[in-house]
Amino acid sequence: MGRPGCDAGTDPYPAVSQCARGLSGTPSPGTSVRQERRPALIFLQSFSLRAFVRVAAGISLAVLAACGSPPSRFYTLASGGGSATANRTVSPAVLIDMRPVTVPSALARSQLVIQVNATQVKVLEDDRWASPLPDEIRTAVLATVTRQSGAVDVHGMARTDEVPLYRISVQVQRFETWPGSHVLIEAVWSIQPSNGQETMTCHSIASQPVSLGYDAIADGDRQALQRIATEIARGLRELARRSELHGSPQAVTRPVSCPQMVYAEAGIGVTRSP
Repeated sequence: MGRPGCDAGTDPYPAVSQCARGLSGTPSPGTSVRQERRPALIFLQSFSLRAFVRVAAGISLAVLAACGSPPSRFYTLASGGGSATANRTVSPAVLIDMRPVTVPSALARSQLVIQVNATQVKVLEDDRWASPLPDEIRTAVLATVTRQSGAVDVHGMARTDEVPLYRISVQVQRFETWPGSHVLIEAVWSIQPSNGQETMTCHSIASQPVSLGYDAIADGDRQALQRIATEIARGLRELARRSELHGSPQAVTRPVSCPQMVYAEAGIGVTRSP
């Protein structure tokens, strides 16, 4: 006798056959869940693959861009020479306060700026100063002044009133670079004593021929700037000498003449009172 729900018919095992057919035609709950999850899994796998491909492509492009861009080159205006036993020409010892240097806003950057013509400049992204140009100029001028005068910079430091202090300010008005021709630096600088002496204010222009190539340009800038710094050191020595000779610095109020820059065979140099 057949089981309920299964047709016996002529099959020797009707119950087994019908029930087996019935079971094979009706999906189990687990099968339904797996079938519902399959599209979601396929979507997630496809999304993950696309995301991986995009990330890999982005990394590859970044690597290629890094490999393809030229390396940056850095230059400095500091001479890097100088002997620790350089002659000291100021007696008694003086203190200086080297103020931050100011330059035209177009030059207040790390990139080298060269002249294309009288009205056009080019900013070199791959050729840079080791620090922003105002800092490079201050460091170079300070190194020359202290080396040639024996003074000590106390900018931002506590000091004693027993030793005269001279505040040095430099304002660069032109810093032009003409590749294959020359570089030109024009600056107004002043030395202000703290002891009542007259302030020395001078106007300097220095030019230096240069060949093509950015190494030559940096070297020309360094030489031109060093000539101006040498005049600042000479002015400082003169003020310190006058203070020492008169004994009473407060009484020294006569105008002080600017030192005359020595003309160099390599270029021109002019220092005068503005």
